Amino acid sequence: MKKLITPLILLYAATASAALPLKIYSGQTDTVTTPKHIIVAVTEPGATATINGNAVKVYKTGSFGGEISLQPGANTVTVTASKDGKTEKRSFSVYRAEPVKKQTKADDSYAGELTTPLENPHYIVTTKGAYLQFGNGDDRLGGSKMGFLDEGIRLKADGVKGSLYRVALANNHFAYIPKQYTAPAESANPIFNTGSWSIINMGDRDRISIALPARLAYRYRTNLDPSTITVDLYGATDNSNWMTQRTLELGMIDYVDFDQIDSDVYRVIIHLKDRYNWGFSVGYQGNSLTIDVRHRPAKLSIDGLVIGLDAGHGGEFTGAVSPSGLKEKDLNLDIVLKLRDMLEHAGAKVVLTRDGDTGPSMAERKEIWKKGGVQLAISIHNNAGGSPLTSPGTAALFKHIFDRPLAEAIASRMLQLDVPFFGLVGNFNFSLNGPTDYPNMLVEGLFMSSLAEEELLADPDFRTRMARQVYLGIEDYLKTVKASLKDK
Repeated sequence: MKKLITPLILLYAATASAALPLKIYSGQTDTVTTPKHIIVAVTEPGATATINGNAVKVYKTGSFGGEISLQPGANTVTVTASKDGKTEKRSFSVYRAEPVKKQTKADDSYAGELTTPLENPHYIVTTKGAYLQFGNGDDRLGGSKMGFLDEGIRLKADGVKGSLYRVALANNHFAYIPKQYTAPAESANPIFNTGSWSIINMGDRDRISIALPARLAYRYRTNLDPSTITVDLYGATDNSNWMTQRTLELGMIDYVDFDQIDSDVYRVIIHLKDRYNWGFSVGYQGNSLTIDVRHRPAKLSIDGLVIGLDAGHGGEFTGAVSPSGLKEKDLNLDIVLKLRDMLEHAGAKVVLTRDGDTGPSMAERKEIWKKGGVQLAISIHNNAGGSPLTSPGTAALFKHIFDRPLAEAIASRMLQLDVPFFGLVGNFNFSLNGPTDYPNMLVEGLFMSSLAEEELLADPDFRTRMARQVYLGIEDYLKTVKASLKDK
């Protein structure tokens, strides 16, 4: 991929004989209520700059910024940039007002958080794409998900909050489901008895099938120590007098068990042979609950592994835009293509969600990985937020606990770039981290809104180093998995 050039640098090349460029990126605000205020501006790389007479650093991108103190009332702010005998100046006023205290009534301070009970509870059935939430909360990524559900599961809706139904899973258990993934039903399920189990080695996965009279709601989770997968069935009582393992040698499952953890909640317990889980899926074939547990790859090396890579955003979805004009979608793609080349050179098969400036939906990206049979997947992003004068650093994010070791391995390698550590973030609600079919994680490289980190991201060589560190993190993860097998 060609080296990225910021829009401002292109402008400078075309207007070398014109006035020195100077753009106020942020801080030219009419009214604020804080005594400290941050100004960010962009000029030509190599220039010098001042804010209210105080010299500030101009980064290689041309971006610069500083914090000023404001007195109550009107304050004049003057920003200058100079280079090769040219000087540009911008002056503007920022008014510092007294903050207005909001009056909140004690009895309605949490009114927006409440679920409204339905006077006449009704029945719904899940449709394609349905998922359950733990509660009625929300943020830009949606509420915290319990997990996805197959279609055709009948539930009783007994409350509502905005676009969510509250549904009764069992006598003492409830969750929330988006209305858009439901359709009306005539009734909910009664409490059913479970039927016989079948456990078999399918060649590339172990399969558990549990006979049921109807499709019941379920929740799945994983544990690291001991290495287990548990699936809770709601509205079920045990009558599984036949739990038949039909092949003596299983690939990933050591043994299975169950527990009646509540009068109408039945727990499937799957003990794994390995500490590291290579993915699983839960759904229905007819009315039989089917749990597929994926075998580990034959070779625990990059050579021969099928790896999914996602360049975040794309097309009309630019993602974050830095002060000097770098677009996150372009940086993400550049890093992914560099990483792809490294992985393919080592013998991996790489499945990309995009290889150009396109913007597939989250559902399309997941489908690309599913059809490609990926065994491990990584999404590359870069971050934004906070003060532009700080350097928040890199982050590794994951949803399911069995993905934590992969995220940790890559985070360790990213820190060798000598950048700050924003964090190892679990229970991350990003759509591409939702699948359990393969280990996966998301890299937030650096903060594009940070002037220091923008300068690093603008350097193609640094982006190559970022790609290399992700590659090494994958390699470390595979070595750790391989070493764990020797300890068994």
